[in-house]
Amino acid sequence: MSISPSADTAPTIAAPAAPVPYFQPLDIVRFAAALLILITHSYEHWTDVPQVAATMVDWGGQTAWWATKLKVFVGSFNIGVDIFFLMSGFLITYLLLAEKQRYARIDIKSFYMRRVLRIWPLYYFCVAMAPVLAHFANEPAANMPAHLLFLGNFDLAKHGWGSTAVNHLWSICIEEHFYLVWPLLIAFVPRHKLTTAFGAVILLSFLTRLYFFYFVPDSYMSLYLNTLCRWDALAIGALFAYAYFYGYQLPRVPAALRWMLYGATLLVFASDSYGNWDNVFLLSFKKYVFLGVIAFFIGNVLFNPDSAVQWRGRTIFHYFGKISYGIYMFHGFVIFALVRVFPMFHTPLFILWVLLATLAVSAASYELVEKPILRLKKYFDAFRQQRTLVAPPVPAPEPVSVPV
Repeated sequence: MSISPSADTAPTIAAPAAPVPYFQPLDIVRFAAALLILITHSYEHWTDVPQVAATMVDWGGQTAWWATKLKVFVGSFNIGVDIFFLMSGFLITYLLLAEKQRYARIDIKSFYMRRVLRIWPLYYFCVAMAPVLAHFANEPAANMPAHLLFLGNFDLAKHGWGSTAVNHLWSICIEEHFYLVWPLLIAFVPRHKLTTAFGAVILLSFLTRLYFFYFVPDSYMSLYLNTLCRWDALAIGALFAYAYFYGYQLPRVPAALRWMLYGATLLVFASDSYGNWDNVFLLSFKKYVFLGVIAFFIGNVLFNPDSAVQWRGRTIFHYFGKISYGIYMFHGFVIFALVRVFPMFHTPLFILWVLLATLAVSAASYELVEKPILRLKKYFDAFRQQRTLVAPPVPAPEPVSVPV
C-alpha cells in the first residue's frame, strides 16, 4: 500500500538510494533509558535484602531520611519510558518525512512490516510466557486476548498490575497504536499543517489527562497507562524531528548555561517524584519541563559540534543501546528469576546481578533471534529499494539559526 499524489501525469525520475542519517548517539540514550527502568524495577527487591534494609533505618528504628529520598528519586526513573517515547516520535517521524520527500509517497505496507519484524517477536514471547508463569509460579493470569491485540495497557489500567510477563508491555501497546496511526498522518497531512497536527495530538493528550483527573475517580492507572495520556511525548519527538528535518537549529546557548540548565533540572528531578500528580499543575505541565530539557540535551548531543557530550564512535555502550529493546523486555524475567529461582543472587549487589544477567540474555536474544529476523527488513526498506518518483524531491530550506 503506497500513498502518492494524484498527479498521474507528473514526470518520473529514478529515486536516489542514499541512506538516511544514522543517529548513533541515540544508541547510548536508549541504553540510558533502559538502565533507568531496570534500576527502578529492581530497587524494591534490592531494599528487601536484609543487609540493605538494615542500613536504611535510623537509631529509632524508623526509615532514614536519606532512604526515603532515595526511594522517591529512584522511583522517578520511570521517566525512562517517556525518553523512549520521545526518541520513537523523533526517529519514526524523521524517517517518514525523509521517505515522503524522497519518493513523494509513503509505503505504508513496508512501514508496518518493518515494525512487525522489530516489535512482534519479543512481544509475543512475553505474552506466551504469561500462562507459563501462571501455571508454574502462581503468577496472576493475564488477559490474553487484550495482550494479543495490543490492548494490554487498557486492561492493566482497569484491573491493575498482574503477571511479570505482561506488566511492562503497556508501553509497547502505546507505541503500536502510534505506529498504526503515524504513517497515515504523515502521508495525508500536507507539510505546512503537520506541526498543527502534532500540536493537536499534544493538546488532545493534555485534555485527556485533565478529563481523567477531574471526572474519573481513582484515575492514576488510567493517567499512567492510557494511550492518549502518553502520546504527547511521542508528538514532542515528532515536532523535534520536523524542526531538524526542515533545517531549524537549536538556539546557540553557551556551554556554561547549558550545564547550569542540566544541573538545575537534575536537582529539581531529585527532589520531586516524577509520577506525583497531586494537583492539576503537576499533572499538566511538569512532564513538559523535564521532556523539554531532555529534548534540548539530545539535540545538542546529536547536532551541536561543540557539545561537551559527543557519544560518537563505537563503544560497548552503543552496542547496549542496540540491544536496549531486549533489556526492556527481559529485565522483569531476570528480576523474577534472581528473586524466586536463584536467591543466592539476592544480595546487596542485586541490581548489578540483574544488569549483568539482563545484558547477557539481551545480547543472546539480539544475536541469535532478533538480528536474523531484522535482516528481513531489507525487503521492506524504502531507502534501499529502487523506486519511482512522481515528482522531484523538495529540498529542505537553509538552516535557520536562532541566536541567544
